[in-house]
Amino acid sequence: MTARLLVSTGGAFLSIGLLIPAVPRYVTGPLDAQTGWVGVSLAVTAAAGLIARPLAGRVADRSGRRAAVFAGALLLCGSSLALLLAGNLSLFLLLRGVAGVGEALVYVGLAALASDHRRPGAAINHFSVAVNAGLLTGPALAETLYAAAGFTAVWIAAAISALVPAILAAALPKTTLPKTTLSKPNAGPDPSPRHVPSRRPRSALRAGFGYLASVWGYTVVSAFLPLHLAALGTGSGGAHFLVYGIVLLAVRLAGQRLLATASPARLAVASLLLTGVGSILLAAWPSPAGTWCAIALTGAGQGLGLPAFLRMAVHGVPPGERGSAVATTTAFFDIGFLSAALTLGALAGQFGLAGGFVLAGAVSAAGALLFLPPLFRHDEHRDEHQGAPRDPSRR
Repeated sequence: MTARLLVSTGGAFLSIGLLIPAVPRYVTGPLDAQTGWVGVSLAVTAAAGLIARPLAGRVADRSGRRAAVFAGALLLCGSSLALLLAGNLSLFLLLRGVAGVGEALVYVGLAALASDHRRPGAAINHFSVAVNAGLLTGPALAETLYAAAGFTAVWIAAAISALVPAILAAALPKTTLPKTTLSKPNAGPDPSPRHVPSRRPRSALRAGFGYLASVWGYTVVSAFLPLHLAALGTGSGGAHFLVYGIVLLAVRLAGQRLLATASPARLAVASLLLTGVGSILLAAWPSPAGTWCAIALTGAGQGLGLPAFLRMAVHGVPPGERGSAVATTTAFFDIGFLSAALTLGALAGQFGLAGGFVLAGAVSAAGALLFLPPLFRHDEHRDEHQGAPRDPSRR
């Protein structure tokens, strides 16, 4: 199951990554739209994904993880192919909305499947590596394809990449847990002492707010770093994005055991503080050297973040509710990206980039306060990967 899960995840997020540089270029090129419509196209995708998250969670929990993956992958594939016919802005925006729904379904289905694994900590970390590998590889591959054969090659490659998880979905299980452990929609409470349905909203929301705070720091790099580098006169940022990706993946790969077994709360605190300091450093040390240090810190923080937030979201949650828990937590990515992009953009226009960087860093660092109390209590997540229940006598 693990190999199929990772290949499916890599294919889905490679498809998404391929469109990252192509969408802005297509909007301002063949569609001849103003630059502002690039932001609208990003907002449409994010908003559609946000609206679709609850549906994605229900599909993953009630119809099975593979149903969510299959439906989402087909939507990604179909929306990418249809871009071949998108000759006007209205149709293009509609297709980007469809892609947002597809992203939500495939992300929730694959993440829920990873959380079902007998060693969820390790599986979630491997899943997160595949997510970022696809997202980081996609833009570079898209630039190569565009240079060779234009937008047509990029759209077709994105469709083929999305077709991989659609095909493999038939070989994926509904879940890796016994059927008897899944909650039925009309079933009564599970008599098992480990069934704690009230934990889902609490754990998923706390992880979600932490994820939102983290995304503010991520938005600084993904959306505003090129503007910062242009102001410094040091290029467009290709090398910086590469280093950011290398650091992120190095943390995930080198720290596999730590990310799989350490307290998610401790990891979340480290992630948010590193991300926050990285954003503030861009404003405090506006130089090439300062930018490199900021990129390395932010990459390390982001490397620690996603595995911690996903582990936290599903810890103690019954299998039949994990899809909804994942959907709740990951919805905060879209909320965070939209709120950060709009706010930081407005601040940049009024006070310059530095003010936005400081605010983003403050939001990320403040998010660590959500997870500080568990640092002084018994680590309730320590034996999560072994399935050992917490000893109620230990405080």
